[in-house]
Amino acid sequence: ANEQAMQEYAAANGKNPPEVIHYRYGMKLDIARVVAITPTDSSCGVMPAQMTYEDSNGDLNILEYRAAGTGCRNQN
Repeated sequence: ANEQAMQEYAAANGKNPPEVIHYRYGMKLDIARVVAITPTDSSCGVMPAQMTYEDSNGDLNILEYRAAGTGCRNQN
């Protein structure tokens, strides 16, 4: 859903469609402005998340990474 929304955002703002980049530890990121971040759900586990951003050239990118859910309270 995020990728479709960002395709539409790019078209509406005259930008190229964003590329999905999979995060790797130690990557050098060029983030000038965050456009959107997918929310994590309330489960207790690791799930994929995406951040859409503009780099210093104004190009849209989607960074996919792993994030912990927010429902892990008192579950050590």
